[in-house]
This record gives sequence, C-alpha cells and structure tokens, in this order.
Amino acid sequence: MNLRRSSRRPRGFTLLELIVVITIIGILGTLVVVRVAGWVGKTKTTKIKSDLQTIVKVAEMYYLEVGHYPETIEEIRSATGPDGEKLSYELNETTDPWGNEYFFELRDGKPSASCYGRDGVPGGEGEDEDFHYPEERGAEY
Repeated sequence: MNLRRSSRRPRGFTLLELIVVITIIGILGTLVVVRVAGWVGKTKTTKIKSDLQTIVKVAEMYYLEVGHYPETIEEIRSATGPDGEKLSYELNETTDPWGNEYFFELRDGKPSASCYGRDGVPGGEGEDEDFHYPEERGAEY
C-alpha cells in the first residue's frame, strides 16, 4: 500500500481564474444590455411612425367612402356606408407604446395624427419626443 501523497495538484480552477472569467462575462453582459436598450427605443419610434401613417391613410379611405374626413378616430371606427352597413377599417392601434391615445385632427382640411411621447404632452426630448404625420416640418417618414 502506497501512503505517499501524490505530488499532483488537485484538479479545478483557482480563485484567480474564476475571478477573471466572471469579470469577462460581466463586461460582455454589460455591452449586450447597452446595445439592446438602444434597439428598444428604435422599435418604439418605428411603431409610432407606422401607427400615425396608418391613422392618416385610414382617414383618407374614410373620405373616399363617406365623402368627408372624420373628426375623430372613434368616428372612423363607427362609420357606416350610404346603405347603412358598418364600414370596416383596419385601425387596430390607437394608442402609443406607453398607452396614451394618439391625437387626430384636421389641419387645413387634411387629416393629421400626432403622438406626444411618454409624457403625453406637447414638447420634450428622448421618450417624451413628439411625432406628427404628416411631419410638420414638411419632411415625410
């Protein structure tokens, strides 16, 4: 029977190796979170712009079928044709990503839709930024 101790080191990682690996994983995780957070803001902006365009396009379809522009989004939803049959429009989204209702109005006789951002009031930056369609500055989305 051999009672001598083995000169081999026990298998496993040293504390230093574990600290280095955990630090690298933490740094990589932070980079991923920072990148993904930027995408969330971009998706909200894209959704808002798409929803505003849809509202205006549906108001234009309403005009073609009824003969005048609607005064409100609710008027679009409850529209009836000349024969009294309910008109069906694909207007599913009338709230922004924060749950605020989009604003609809007629400007110079033409339909316009707006979103006032997270805070729901005109003006602001970042998530409180305002969006309009068609854009007030003349540029199109």
